[in-house]
Amino acid sequence: MTASYDGKSRASAYGNFYNSAKAYAKNKILTKDLASDGNTIYSQMEFHWSSGAYDFGYHTPEHNHNYYVTDYLKDDLQGDSSSVAGWTHACVQLGFPVADRCSSWAQPKFSY
Repeated sequence: MTASYDGKSRASAYGNFYNSAKAYAKNKILTKDLASDGNTIYSQMEFHWSSGAYDFGYHTPEHNHNYYVTDYLKDDLQGDSSSVAGWTHACVQLGFPVADRCSSWAQPKFSY
Protein backbone atom coordinates (compact mmCIF):
# COMPACT_ATOMS: atom_id res chain seq x y z
CA MET A 1 0.00 0.00 0.00
CA THR A 2 1.22 3.48 -0.79
CA ALA A 3 -0.16 6.82 0.42
CA SER A 4 0.42 9.83 -1.83
CA TYR A 5 -0.03 13.57 -1.62
CA ASP A 6 0.56 16.31 -4.16
CA GLY A 7 1.71 13.79 -6.78
CA LYS A 8 4.38 12.26 -4.56
CA SER A 9 4.45 8.87 -2.81
CA ARG A 10 4.78 9.56 0.93
CA ALA A 11 4.20 6.32 2.90
CA SER A 12 4.50 2.61 2.19
CA ALA A 13 3.20 -0.33 4.23
CA TYR A 14 2.82 -4.08 3.89
CA GLY A 15 2.22 -6.91 6.30
CA ASN A 16 0.88 -10.28 7.31
CA PHE A 17 -2.58 -10.78 8.90
CA TYR A 18 -2.93 -14.10 10.72
CA ASN A 19 -4.44 -16.20 13.53
CA SER A 20 -2.00 -15.99 16.45
CA ALA A 21 -2.11 -18.89 18.92
CA LYS A 22 -5.84 -19.44 18.20
CA ALA A 23 -6.46 -16.45 20.47
CA TYR A 24 -5.77 -13.26 18.48
CA ALA A 25 -6.24 -11.74 15.06
CA LYS A 26 -2.77 -10.27 14.59
CA ASN A 27 -1.26 -8.04 11.94
CA LYS A 28 2.47 -7.66 11.42
CA ILE A 29 2.80 -4.28 9.69
CA LEU A 30 5.93 -2.76 8.17
CA THR A 31 5.84 0.98 7.41
CA LYS A 32 8.33 3.24 5.65
CA ASP A 33 8.55 6.99 5.02
CA LEU A 34 9.13 7.45 1.29
CA ALA A 35 9.39 11.24 1.21
CA SER A 36 11.86 12.12 4.00
CA ASP A 37 10.20 15.56 4.19
CA GLY A 38 9.66 15.78 7.96
CA ASN A 39 6.07 14.52 7.91
CA THR A 40 5.40 11.37 9.90
CA ILE A 41 3.72 8.21 8.59
CA TYR A 42 1.70 5.43 10.21
CA SER A 43 -0.62 2.54 9.42
CA GLN A 44 -4.21 2.35 10.60
CA MET A 45 -6.30 -0.80 11.09
CA GLU A 46 -9.87 -2.00 11.65
CA PHE A 47 -11.02 -5.51 12.56
CA HIS A 48 -14.26 -6.59 10.79
CA TRP A 49 -15.87 -9.74 12.28
CA SER A 50 -18.26 -12.14 10.51
CA SER A 51 -20.81 -11.44 13.29
CA GLY A 52 -21.10 -7.88 11.95
CA ALA A 53 -19.09 -6.33 14.79
CA TYR A 54 -16.00 -4.23 14.11
CA ASP A 55 -13.22 -2.68 16.17
CA PHE A 56 -11.43 0.44 14.95
CA GLY A 57 -8.89 2.98 16.13
CA TYR A 58 -5.82 0.74 15.96
CA HIS A 59 -2.69 2.37 14.54
CA THR A 60 1.04 1.97 14.58
CA PRO A 61 3.23 4.66 16.18
CA GLU A 62 4.07 7.55 13.86
CA HIS A 63 7.63 7.79 12.54
CA ASN A 64 9.63 9.28 9.68
CA HIS A 65 12.25 6.57 9.11
CA ASN A 66 13.29 5.87 5.52
CA TYR A 67 13.56 2.13 6.30
CA TYR A 68 10.80 -0.34 7.16
CA VAL A 69 9.72 -0.31 10.82
CA THR A 70 7.87 -3.39 12.15
CA ASP A 71 4.87 -3.12 14.48
CA TYR A 72 2.12 -5.53 15.55
CA LEU A 73 -1.58 -4.79 16.01
CA LYS A 74 -3.93 -7.41 17.46
CA ASP A 75 -7.41 -8.04 18.82
CA ASP A 76 -8.92 -11.02 20.66
CA LEU A 77 -10.72 -13.54 18.46
CA GLN A 78 -14.47 -13.27 19.03
CA GLY A 79 -16.38 -16.42 19.98
CA ASP A 80 -19.53 -15.39 18.10
CA SER A 81 -17.64 -15.04 14.78
CA SER A 82 -16.01 -17.56 12.46
CA SER A 83 -13.85 -15.17 10.42
CA VAL A 84 -12.27 -11.74 10.59
CA ALA A 85 -10.97 -9.22 8.04
CA GLY A 86 -8.11 -6.91 8.95
CA TRP A 87 -8.64 -3.69 7.00
CA THR A 88 -5.33 -1.82 6.87
CA HIS A 89 -3.93 1.22 5.09
CA ALA A 90 -0.82 3.43 5.12
CA CYS A 91 -1.14 7.14 5.97
CA VAL A 92 0.95 10.30 6.01
CA GLN A 93 0.40 12.92 8.72
CA LEU A 94 0.42 16.28 6.93
CA GLY A 95 -0.64 18.67 9.69
CA PHE A 96 -3.40 21.22 10.01
CA PRO A 97 -5.12 22.34 7.87
CA VAL A 98 -4.25 19.52 5.44
CA ALA A 99 -5.98 16.22 6.28
CA ASP A 100 -3.94 13.01 6.49
CA ARG A 101 -3.66 11.16 3.19
CA CYS A 102 -4.05 7.38 3.20
CA SER A 103 -3.77 4.55 0.72
CA SER A 104 -6.73 2.39 -0.22
CA TRP A 105 -7.67 -0.30 2.33
CA ALA A 106 -6.12 -3.77 2.05
CA GLN A 107 -8.68 -6.29 3.36
CA PRO A 108 -7.01 -9.63 4.16
CA LYS A 109 -9.25 -12.19 5.88
CA PHE A 110 -9.03 -15.55 7.63
CA SER A 111 -11.46 -18.09 9.09
CA TYR A 112 -11.04 -19.79 12.44
